[in-house]
Amino acid sequence: MAKLSKSKLLALISQEIQSSLGFYSSDLSKQRENALKYYLGEPLGNEVEGRSSVVSQDILEVIESILPSLMRMFTQSDKMVNFEPQQAEDVPYAEQITDYCNFIFNRDNNGFEILHSMFKTALLQKNGFCKVYWKTSKDQKKEHYEHLDETQYQKLLMDEEVEIVEVEEIEEDQGIFYNCEIRRVKEYGRCQIDPVPPEEILVSPRAKNLKDCNFIAHRVAKTVSELINMGFNKKDVESLPSADEEVYNTEAIVRKSYDNPTMDLNISTIDPSQRVVQITECYMKVDMDGDGIGELRKIIVGGSGYNNYIVLENEVINKLPFAMCVAIPMPFRFFGLSMYDLLADVQMMSTTIMRNTLDNMYFQNNARTIVVDGQANLDDLLTSRAGGIVRVKSPNAVTPLQTPNFLNDGLAMLQKIDQLKEKRSGVPNQLMGLNPDTINKSHTTAQSVNQMMNSSTQRIELIARSFADGVKDIFENILAVICEYQDQERVVKLRGEFIPMNPREWTDHYDCTTQVGLGTGNQDQRLEVLQQVLNVQEKMIQQQGGLGMVTPQTIYNTIEAYLQNSGYKDATQFFNNPSQQQPQPPKEEKQDPALQLAAQQIEISKQKAMADADFKNRKLEADNEFKMQKINLDEQKLATQVVKEQNVSQLEKEKLASKILQQGMN
Repeated sequence: MAKLSKSKLLALISQEIQSSLGFYSSDLSKQRENALKYYLGEPLGNEVEGRSSVVSQDILEVIESILPSLMRMFTQSDKMVNFEPQQAEDVPYAEQITDYCNFIFNRDNNGFEILHSMFKTALLQKNGFCKVYWKTSKDQKKEHYEHLDETQYQKLLMDEEVEIVEVEEIEEDQGIFYNCEIRRVKEYGRCQIDPVPPEEILVSPRAKNLKDCNFIAHRVAKTVSELINMGFNKKDVESLPSADEEVYNTEAIVRKSYDNPTMDLNISTIDPSQRVVQITECYMKVDMDGDGIGELRKIIVGGSGYNNYIVLENEVINKLPFAMCVAIPMPFRFFGLSMYDLLADVQMMSTTIMRNTLDNMYFQNNARTIVVDGQANLDDLLTSRAGGIVRVKSPNAVTPLQTPNFLNDGLAMLQKIDQLKEKRSGVPNQLMGLNPDTINKSHTTAQSVNQMMNSSTQRIELIARSFADGVKDIFENILAVICEYQDQERVVKLRGEFIPMNPREWTDHYDCTTQVGLGTGNQDQRLEVLQQVLNVQEKMIQQQGGLGMVTPQTIYNTIEAYLQNSGYKDATQFFNNPSQQQPQPPKEEKQDPALQLAAQQIEISKQKAMADADFKNRKLEADNEFKMQKINLDEQKLATQVVKEQNVSQLEKEKLASKILQQGMN
């Protein structure tokens, strides 16, 4: 197969974007727009002048009643997820990974805000999205130096973070000096988690879930300055057309109804760096090398429309950066159902009945009047005041026009609609405006309320179970990002200690499990069970010493679980964790004085015997050393004597030879 050309790639991207779910003015986009309008209680468009225009906000009431329970389930513990190793060599790092990923989510990022945005969007607009990625930023600072010598100047040039802006060379008698202005650029990165508005997400209509999605894109508006700071080519960025009104689609306009969504469109020509352009981050499987197998790639294009697209980035990636929450999943469909889908007609009916009921009340209080022509003073009739007088020529000249009273029927119908809303949402209407003081006054009332809450939490727990998959995806993406991009050790403070974290030593092959709590009613049951467990543990220790089943650590675990379910996340504020305490040295047992004295005498005898033996050994070693020295001295004397005798013998031989030689000459 031939490689995919640039023109074909742009054509493919353009086709995927235009056919995607969530594109401008699509049915999905219209549904989410209406959902947001219903939640905000905006006018329906069928209002009549002079009649009631009130809007019921049933969807808002249900969502804001469900959301606190969901947030409590996921945020009641500091450890939102746990990582379990898949291989034996990963066991030592499992706890570190769990702590560090939770630290990144809650400390480096606002974890509560992320979950709140995702959950609320899913409850209102089908699916909630967030994006996990490695964000690289540049910190720029200008500095000015004067009268630098050659060594100092060269050292400044060798600094990788320094960029020379302006330099002045000065010649003096002592040498050459420099005055310079520099720009110090420092790059740093971290794991960033951003909730994404649903109107910025484009999804292939063929997708059934996030994992098998062949095309998903993030469409966003950025300034020219932001894109250049992100590292994109300056020339390409500046050539992009300005973002038009399509960027601010109807969904975004409704979301910004309290702001002015057109403010960003008024581009100032004074500062071109603040010009707004549109980019689309496309994550798609495409065969670029022609081997017949599509690779997962991240392709960033700027502009809008096939002819205006410019490829800013094209690289192979391992994992999609998105995580998604769905309140009511639909099998074999990417987008699920929301509370708007369940309650839109309920809110419409409630709004209609409320308007008609209020109009009927208005007509009852301000009834129309029948006036016989010429028999009453119209000025008196038009002057409405308490105790006013109406002048008439006959007693029956002015009579009220009877208006049917539908007030009771309207209230009864509203009650039926509330029952329908309760069945659809699973949230009892009594709990939406429940007064805590009323619960505390009567045990019976509190018990009945708990029963209602237990039944209502079944639907909420099912939603929480679905959301847990999205939270799991968030943390799996966090682990994948830091393992790929964090190349330096980082020291973080956990549980009062500074612990080094080095993802280069880890792998991303871990099983992630979410820690999702239960609802309020089940929480009471759990507290009761934990109290019973603690009582049993205390009895076992008192009666039989625990039989090896109860230890200080197991008791601490029970107390910790009890406090966490009561709302106290850190049990170390009240109790010390036995696993984190240093082991105490064993206590010396008291002995009998006689035995202690005997032991002391034995110890003294041992020490004396050891001293005598040591003395004998030292004396023997000294004697041996003395003998060795004497032997060495005798050997040295013998050697000296032998040399001396050899010298004398040699001298005599020389004298004898000389004498013989002399005699021969004579």
